[in-house]
Amino acid sequence: MNSPMRLLLLASLPAAAMTAQVPGALLTFSQIENTISGGGGPLQVLHPNEIMFLPLPSGCPNGARSEKWSPRTCMNVMTGDENGDGQYWNPNLFGSIDALSTGFALFWQTSSIGKIAPNPSMVYWSPSAAMGSAIIGPITATNKPLRPGDIGRIKPDGKVEMLMSEDLFRKALGYPLGPVDVDAFAYEPGLGIYFSLDDNIQCPEIACLPQNLWVNDGSLLAIPWSAVTTVGPWDFRIADVIQGSAHVALDEVMIKVLVANSGVTDRNGFTITNVDDDLESLDIDHGPGTQILSIPTACGTLLVPDFLFSTEMMTGGSVISTKNNGSPVMGPCGYLGIPSPYGIQTGAAVGIQQQLANVGPASYVNALAFGTTERFVHEPVTHQLNYGLLGGLPTTVHVGGDFDFVVTAIDIVPSTIAPSFTIGGDFFPDWYCLGMMLWDVASPTSGFHSFATPHIPVGWSGKLMFQSIGVDVACTNCAFNLSTPCVIDVN
Repeated sequence: MNSPMRLLLLASLPAAAMTAQVPGALLTFSQIENTISGGGGPLQVLHPNEIMFLPLPSGCPNGARSEKWSPRTCMNVMTGDENGDGQYWNPNLFGSIDALSTGFALFWQTSSIGKIAPNPSMVYWSPSAAMGSAIIGPITATNKPLRPGDIGRIKPDGKVEMLMSEDLFRKALGYPLGPVDVDAFAYEPGLGIYFSLDDNIQCPEIACLPQNLWVNDGSLLAIPWSAVTTVGPWDFRIADVIQGSAHVALDEVMIKVLVANSGVTDRNGFTITNVDDDLESLDIDHGPGTQILSIPTACGTLLVPDFLFSTEMMTGGSVISTKNNGSPVMGPCGYLGIPSPYGIQTGAAVGIQQQLANVGPASYVNALAFGTTERFVHEPVTHQLNYGLLGGLPTTVHVGGDFDFVVTAIDIVPSTIAPSFTIGGDFFPDWYCLGMMLWDVASPTSGFHSFATPHIPVGWSGKLMFQSIGVDVACTNCAFNLSTPCVIDVN
């Protein structure tokens, strides 16, 4: 035990909220991209199974800059050795993150931007590939790994908390044959559940959809809130839906018209018109001038708000709104999708690098959710040190976070899943370095810092855990925050 580390952690418990939180967008991208800042070693490389944060503060003093917000190593810590291969590190965990929700699971809010201060432990997402079940134990109706079509999160014990399961999406669609893969998702208590699918499916005859209706992957579907049962009166996770209650709110043709009317260009500078398109990301637009349409149906009143969304053809990374029958979105840093005739989508609108001179990034925005948050992350250069008990050199861990000081702890954790306890705070809520061993103290430069891990002695193998506390000195109540954890497999 290290008493200075323990005292610092205990002193952080009653600390007040930090002032570093800003409104912005959580994003994932369809391909590997790089941040505009280029800082933080591996933190500058954005993978499809990692979540980025695009701050959109008033005045936008630093321009649009996406930075890594939930690295793969953080998810590896939360899931543990989920596939039973003896390693925490699984670079392909979840495949890609296809949908995001900051959720209303514990709170009633009415505003999309800033509705909840999400963190990587509490945000909900849908993967393109299922996680393993080695940690969660026997699969039952209430204990399943996170799968395509689920919207869920990983709890500190490695098990899954569902916001809405794939089974309930299938029920709302009248139980079509085969699985349902959710590709975009948004919801709001009192309004409804809104989603899109990754593949075309054929639904059976139900009251709210025509007989044998083909639902296209570019359509936006809706479930009226009157058809929804939540877990509790103040817990807005979805417990049940009425069978066959899904509607087509906007079909693929309508989405195509909205994209064309917005005038946004793709990575080559061409306006996107008259193209069948797959809806990829979604959130409710509560900005100025938006509206909510009320549509009576056989299954209850359907409320259809305006949405922020992206599609597969919107390469270069852009987001538009359904407002005014399709329009580009103006944020504090400029357009979130550059309209014609202003040239190619360079990626600058969503904070990623343009790699080539005459063409923008290949990615589209794959998942989207607005909220108020910050970033404080760890990522090692090397996630596995394969020394075969012969010992070897250290690796480097990079830290991203805007603090006066970063105090880092080290620990050795079990080979299956690391224990933790929940502190709370304004970013990552769970503390994993239970041994309280102090490893590094430093002052970040331009929001980044790095430190070396220990040399590995001959004959040792195991799992090294690192996590930091961020400290701001010039603050009213000496507010703090916990970073995301990272783990290194030493083999």
